[in-house]
Amino acid sequence: MKSQKRKDAFAKLTGKCRFLDDYTVPDMLQGYIIYTTIDRGWIRKINFPAGFDLQEFTIVSASDIPGKNIVPEPVNDQPFMTSEVVDNFGQVILGIAHPNREILKKFISLTRIEYERRNAVTDTKECLDNEANQFGEIMHLKHELAPTYNLRHLWKWQQIFYTQHQEQAYLEPQGMLAEYNIEKEEMKITGTMQCPFFVKDAVESIMGKAVKNVVIETSEGIGGAFGGKEDFPNLLAGVTALLAWKAQKPVKIVLDRKDDLLITTNRHPSRVDIIAIMHDQNGFISKIDIDYRLDAGAFQTLSPVVLHRGILHATGGYNIAEVKIKGSLHRSNTPPNGAFRGFGAPQAIFAMESFIDNVAHRLSISPLRLRQLNLLKTGDQLPTSQIVTENHLQDCLDRVVQLSGYKKKFTDFQEYNKTNTVKKGIGLALGLHGGGYTGNGEKVLQSRVKIVLEKNGMVNIYVANVEMGQGAHTTLAQMVNSIFKLPPEKVNVVIPNTSQTPNSGPTVASRTIYVVGNLLQKLAERIKSELGFADLKDHIAKNQNSFPQSFEEVFVPDPADDFDDITNQGVAYHDFSWAACVVEITYDPDLYQIRVDKCWNVLDVGKVINEGIALGQVYGGVVQALGWALTENIYKKGYPRLSGFTDYTLPASLDIPEIKVEFIHTNSPVAKGLGEIPMDYPAPAVRNAFLQATGIMINELPLTPERIFAAQGRSKK
Repeated sequence: MKSQKRKDAFAKLTGKCRFLDDYTVPDMLQGYIIYTTIDRGWIRKINFPAGFDLQEFTIVSASDIPGKNIVPEPVNDQPFMTSEVVDNFGQVILGIAHPNREILKKFISLTRIEYERRNAVTDTKECLDNEANQFGEIMHLKHELAPTYNLRHLWKWQQIFYTQHQEQAYLEPQGMLAEYNIEKEEMKITGTMQCPFFVKDAVESIMGKAVKNVVIETSEGIGGAFGGKEDFPNLLAGVTALLAWKAQKPVKIVLDRKDDLLITTNRHPSRVDIIAIMHDQNGFISKIDIDYRLDAGAFQTLSPVVLHRGILHATGGYNIAEVKIKGSLHRSNTPPNGAFRGFGAPQAIFAMESFIDNVAHRLSISPLRLRQLNLLKTGDQLPTSQIVTENHLQDCLDRVVQLSGYKKKFTDFQEYNKTNTVKKGIGLALGLHGGGYTGNGEKVLQSRVKIVLEKNGMVNIYVANVEMGQGAHTTLAQMVNSIFKLPPEKVNVVIPNTSQTPNSGPTVASRTIYVVGNLLQKLAERIKSELGFADLKDHIAKNQNSFPQSFEEVFVPDPADDFDDITNQGVAYHDFSWAACVVEITYDPDLYQIRVDKCWNVLDVGKVINEGIALGQVYGGVVQALGWALTENIYKKGYPRLSGFTDYTLPASLDIPEIKVEFIHTNSPVAKGLGEIPMDYPAPAVRNAFLQATGIMINELPLTPERIFAAQGRSKK
């Protein structure tokens, strides 16, 4: 574990790194969008304001699209633009461009849309509780082993858990710059995105045969993403490209924060119904039936992929002989929900980890003991029939219990709370996260990477994976340089550009280091073997006529990793990352408020490439999860749902507890996924600490004072 200074640190600290709003090109127009402001209905008339010369504006609508008016996604059901039917607040009606941004904004603010409204579903519980709202394919997972329990000592218990929307709250709003080259009939898009080749597909779809070539490049800096820049950029890039093509001038759209909050994708709200049959004395779980539901919003888009990962993580880190899981998407008249760090696993793990503590509370046994009894161990089967090959989850649990002093504090807090008004609580939660795309996803992607050895001794790395603030380009370069042994400044990742970069897949699914980084390291080892050098710098200097040289490698999955996408049986993920967490809280019953005091995290993510960056990932993920647990909430009914961060409460510096992180099994030959797992487990740990402190079961997030007040009133009745 060796930390190395981030390659983008100096440029970002000094302001030399350009983010999209820093980009400008000659004759560039300022672009923006007009979107629907009702939840459901029809557009009847568009009224432009008087006093403006419409000839100064470039305006595009659905009728201007030369290609297909459908955004390419796993499910192609969302239009780029709507001209009549309104399915949700925030659908794009028009794209508009003008040389002056202030005039453009004033024109848009004075434009009026006349609608005919229809009844809409905007409340998440109304959406998720009603099976009539189901749409899309229903997923099933069924797994049965021979029972090992005595039928005379079983009891059945059902619990339902809810989680809410969550906003990514990235530093930089969504933005795209489109430049159309008339002579070449080429459209170049520069933007803030996670998946350049996905954006390329989208622009090619909307433009059809109107352009011959589409080139996508990320901006120098991308100010955060967390999944929020995986799918929405496809739509925004399409509209921006359409404007540039019609205007035959460059067009840049950068969303205002208010609009970004209102219309872009969020984390899916969830409803998880768990019915378990277990031993009535010790809590051994013999059978579980899970109904896992996600509010997809108005369109499916990316949601089936999120749903798939969710059902595959729904039983958490527990060995259960008989498992039955149903996964379904539910439709509401809200903006489509999409990717967010954890990608369906946090909702599932919140439910399962909370359920475990509810059972322990009901049986008056230790939550730790209940987990130890049911924990996955080497040789056990996951619900997909995949065999567990390591006891690393047990190791994470043992270590976090030791680090935090969990056993003693659990007993001490029970005694403390008997005589003190202010309560103390300690909560435990486990996490697991499969690395890479689910099931056969990596086989479909066939990711490619490229390394070019330059004549001047530079090593340039070409991958489609973006640097969005997570330190990926530093870590990828470090992995390559572990083979080449050059000065760090001699090995760099080139800004992704689809005309130069091979398609190494999207920057999602904890796959950047796990899939692409390990593939790059494999390629570097192959280069060293083929060229036969001991010192690369010396080899290039002595063989100048042989350089530059370019090398490529394609990802080949383990042939033994067979997975059936219909039955959901087989190896869904070649490797899992494992984690255990303990959270210590103080609860003030006068304020109905939880304060998180300490958070211990022990993770097995395999080989840690850059300790500083890895720690940053865990710190950031934990804080994000604590916000989801305690404060972050979007209004339940109706839109607009937010007007800014004044009514969407993010954790501030004083809300952040002392966070301890330890990585174990770092001698592993493989660097596994890290980016998402820190989001998976802190929320249930907080919730379980509150249960230990108060004895009140709350099966819904966030744990706001209002929700606690209501639950406390119910518990007294």
